[in-house]
Amino acid sequence: MQRSPRILVVGSANADVILHVPRNPYNGESLLVRSRTEGLGGKGSNRAVALSRLGAKMEFSCKLGRDVQSDVLLSAYGHEKISSDLIFFDEQTGTGTAYVLVDGNGNNTILSYMGANDTFNRRDLDKLVTEMPRFGFLSLELEISLSAVEELLQASRKHGVHAIVDAGPARELPLDLFRDVLVLSPNEVEAAQLTGISITGMRDARLACIKLYESGCRNVVLKLGAQGALLYDGCDFVHFEACRAGEAVDTTAAGDCFMAALTFALSRGTDMHNSIRYANAAAAISVTRRGAIDALPFGEEVELLYSRSLKEVT
Repeated sequence: MQRSPRILVVGSANADVILHVPRNPYNGESLLVRSRTEGLGGKGSNRAVALSRLGAKMEFSCKLGRDVQSDVLLSAYGHEKISSDLIFFDEQTGTGTAYVLVDGNGNNTILSYMGANDTFNRRDLDKLVTEMPRFGFLSLELEISLSAVEELLQASRKHGVHAIVDAGPARELPLDLFRDVLVLSPNEVEAAQLTGISITGMRDARLACIKLYESGCRNVVLKLGAQGALLYDGCDFVHFEACRAGEAVDTTAAGDCFMAALTFALSRGTDMHNSIRYANAAAAISVTRRGAIDALPFGEEVELLYSRSLKEVT
């Protein structure tokens, strides 16, 4: 039976408050903010919009509050041609909010108020589990309730759906939660928090990948920012250099963009190595633009940079 290329994205939806600062403040320090903007975000929203712009066959499930922020998000999803059929609402809790600090070098620090993202209930999960067999791929992160993540991963195993998990934000959980997932992908900070291994170089990165692989996942893809990505499949390590698309000004949604592009490429039947190269190309474009959703590229521009990167490899 041929696997469906359709992707189910389940994740967070946030109203973003973006603060541009010269640097992160020290403990106890008051620091002036250079500028303040509001936008649409959340790791789930970012992946869903990125996938839609890349041309994926996908549906998005998140949970929102009954507030002004949810109206804005729903309007944005409609503009991005994302269905609201699997979007749920909580009557008591507000829509999630992320406070993003972007420093002068384009690096970001994010504080997240989970809000409705943490309120997936029995009825919501029953609906998603029922819908699971329609999909070939499940895209998840850890910015929603962990009980929901656990149940959705169990359902993906039961129905033979490939799970691709962005292991962020890092939270206290047993690593065997990720048993059988196709790809487990933290960044360096998340990998260190999950494994207890401080990553200061490639040797540490490899040790962290080995420990993460012991969770029972099939592949670990460690996101290394400007250094690209490291793949460990239980046998070999392969380092993929980052692409360059211009000056980096904001890394806010780069990891989410990477995960969306990786999932999209795999859903098209692309092998793991070239899927990572495609994801690197998408992320490289996103960091040249400010904001989260505003930074996410379209399929045509990613294909162009990806094709160029393949020529450089060969």
